[in-house]
Amino acid sequence: MSGQNIKENQDLALEPLSDILLVLDKKKNRIEAVKGVDDSGNLSTTEPKKSNLLEFMRIDKGDPAGNFFSNFLRRLKDPLSFRFFNSPIKNMDEIVRKLQAAIDHPTPEGNKLLEALEVKYDQKKSKQNNMETTQPTTNDSKPTYRYKVDDIDWGSLEKLNLSRELLEKNGQLDKLLRGYKSDGIYRIEGNFDGVVMKGDARLSLRNAQGKVVVMAHGVRHEPDLKNQFYGHTFSMEDRENLLKSGNMGRVAELTNYSDGSKVKALISIDKMTNEVVSFPVELIKINDKFGGVKLTKEQKNELLEGKAVLIEGMTNTKTGEIFNQHLQYSADLKKLVFVGQSERQQQVQDQGIPDTFRGKVLDEKEKDLLKDGEVIYVKDIVNKEGTKQYSGYVWYNKEAGKLDFDFDHPKQEKSQKMEEKQEVSQKQGATSKNAVTNGATKKESTRKQKLH
Repeated sequence: MSGQNIKENQDLALEPLSDILLVLDKKKNRIEAVKGVDDSGNLSTTEPKKSNLLEFMRIDKGDPAGNFFSNFLRRLKDPLSFRFFNSPIKNMDEIVRKLQAAIDHPTPEGNKLLEALEVKYDQKKSKQNNMETTQPTTNDSKPTYRYKVDDIDWGSLEKLNLSRELLEKNGQLDKLLRGYKSDGIYRIEGNFDGVVMKGDARLSLRNAQGKVVVMAHGVRHEPDLKNQFYGHTFSMEDRENLLKSGNMGRVAELTNYSDGSKVKALISIDKMTNEVVSFPVELIKINDKFGGVKLTKEQKNELLEGKAVLIEGMTNTKTGEIFNQHLQYSADLKKLVFVGQSERQQQVQDQGIPDTFRGKVLDEKEKDLLKDGEVIYVKDIVNKEGTKQYSGYVWYNKEAGKLDFDFDHPKQEKSQKMEEKQEVSQKQGATSKNAVTNGATKKESTRKQKLH
């Protein structure tokens, strides 16, 4: 990957994914920040101060009036008593002040601002939905999409010698549209300003110069922790944490090169590509519960600071097992992840079971099956050139200490060969027996003829 492409990726990494949802309570006549809706359908709000950032409700920046907001309104007892506005976190204080001024002292300019920032919704449709819905609908019912298929410049993908059909077949297009990187590694090849480049990379979508383009995150030999990252110099402790857990473990103040603004962010390493990535703290939303355990305010604050926090009494939803483990926020995955390893995870790693196979991510169930000596079937593996897909059987070769692959099931193949050998052996045995019998019959027949 060229330095220009990497620089462009980094500049775009700080782009906000969501806005704060503000509300005007028509009775109070005051702008507040939305926290959510309680079980009785009442709106819960708080002062729009950055000290309350952890409590704010956020909406998708690309689609503030979409599915998520509709579901939110269906839970609200009386949505017509409120006007909702969206505000970028960066300029929230200024926008709140201007909105409140426009409400207190109406002017044509103020009305234009209210109109521009208001989150619109169909009141008739909302009332109908409230009547038809018998139980609350959460924002988890459907994935929130950040990009639209029709807005993508597919030529940017073709320059990498890849195709839209390939992303659709292996299920990665949906993930990219929601604002995440691809699960696997692709082999890219292209001509960039006269320079022919080949390499392995993960893919993502980004807004660039009014277009939605496909970006390539090239695989690096090792993360670059020697040079500054957005003006941040990595300390020895920072480097040790990043190399050990993949997360730096503290908040860094980064400089956005495009406008010189300062951004407080967490830093992690993309373990597939060794790329250093960041995610603004102001965009992080931590749920009240994780693994069935209610998180305290202190725990949530520490997680927001990038620290690893021990959570006790979590429940494995598949096995019902109760376990304790440290959680930490990953700037790369944009969610809470386990850090440190349970005994089971350590056994899997010691036995050489990797997280991915030929760019295909293996889940915990698949890794457990491999550890137990089972053969798993892996679909839609992409070849090194990124031009074809194939599927086949994968198993752990203990002697070689690696995963092996074949288009045929190795155990079935063995048993079939054994059966074939047995059949051949039985046939040969039967042929020999018949030959002996026939020979004896002929001799007996000959002797009998001699007796006559």
